[in-house]
Amino acid sequence: MKAFLGALSSPGIWRIVLLVTAVSVFALAWQRLLRASPAPGFAVPAISAPMNIRSAGYGVQDVSHGVTPFTHSAAAVEVPGRGLLAFWYGGTREGSADCAIYMARLDTASGVWGAERMLINREALQAGLRRSIRKIGNPTVVRGRDGALHLFFVSVSLGGWSGSAINMLTSHDGGESWSALRRLITSPFLNISTLVKGEPLLYPDASIGLPVYHEFAGKFGELLRLGPGGRVLYKQRLSSGRYALQPVLAPGSRDAAVGFMRYAGAPPRRVLMLRSGDGGQSWTVPEKTVLANPDSAVAAMRLAGGGLLLAFNDSESGRHNLSLAHSLDDGLSWRVIHVVEDAGAESKAEFSYPWLLRTADGDGHLLYTGGKRRIRHARFNLAWLEQKLR
Repeated sequence: MKAFLGALSSPGIWRIVLLVTAVSVFALAWQRLLRASPAPGFAVPAISAPMNIRSAGYGVQDVSHGVTPFTHSAAAVEVPGRGLLAFWYGGTREGSADCAIYMARLDTASGVWGAERMLINREALQAGLRRSIRKIGNPTVVRGRDGALHLFFVSVSLGGWSGSAINMLTSHDGGESWSALRRLITSPFLNISTLVKGEPLLYPDASIGLPVYHEFAGKFGELLRLGPGGRVLYKQRLSSGRYALQPVLAPGSRDAAVGFMRYAGAPPRRVLMLRSGDGGQSWTVPEKTVLANPDSAVAAMRLAGGGLLLAFNDSESGRHNLSLAHSLDDGLSWRVIHVVEDAGAESKAEFSYPWLLRTADGDGHLLYTGGKRRIRHARFNLAWLEQKLR
């Protein structure tokens, strides 16, 4: 008993007690801050009518041109009147200290991508945040309701990708210049283990929905709702456990949306799907679709009339095949309509990390990693898509 009382009187014990108490109070305050759910409902972008189209059009070209030996994880956004902007990260290899975020612009007149330029590297990020940065990773981008571009990307200060945090840059001039850096505060504990991949979405109140995922002590998805300056207003789980990550969400109306996730679990390996019917207040448990997934990212895009287009690796064991699948019933059934790339199951080639979007002229755009050496861009018009759907 005396030994127990002596231990209690030790300054070290009380420091631990105070630390645990402080962390607990901070965590409770964080949860209380995020407890009030914002108004439900998605802001669904209008799907533009196509221009005068006489014939089917489909073509593939490189976005990047070999400035870095390694390139990966493209994201893109349309700037009205100024073309398409693409972002990715590249360097000597994945995770190397010289990896940086790069960008390029598609000239609307010529249809050719301009020279790539470095947007931010590890040293500039480190100086801007005033903290040690080991490496840079996945970007994602969205144009807000006010026209501003918001770029989010991953960085790691300690450990591997599971120790990631999210950074934010904003441009008010179509990507010509970018604001001071911000580091999003997404967790009360060290603010780590949050990554991005999927396209952000918008809400009617102009806040941004940012799909994120975690790889530390589990693999699961979340949806962050961001206010001005990237402040986290609310966060909700999209999955749990150790098998579902990299969510992409596709609202079809103010109340209804479907989502898709990469699957990292046991066979059979399939693309996961989830739904919301109440404006994002709740989501169903992710379930397997009929589409294969070799533990790789997917991309989704809404079409006119409510159809869905999904870009995915049509294999359970490799990323050698990149295909497009179409659904007319909101994901209940699927048909593969086009093979974008296929190097064969025996090949070590990789075509991965797709990004889909539709521009104001009605064209569809698919950006993806080609062999982790190039960012590639497939462009198609409505006439081509209609042919594939027959």
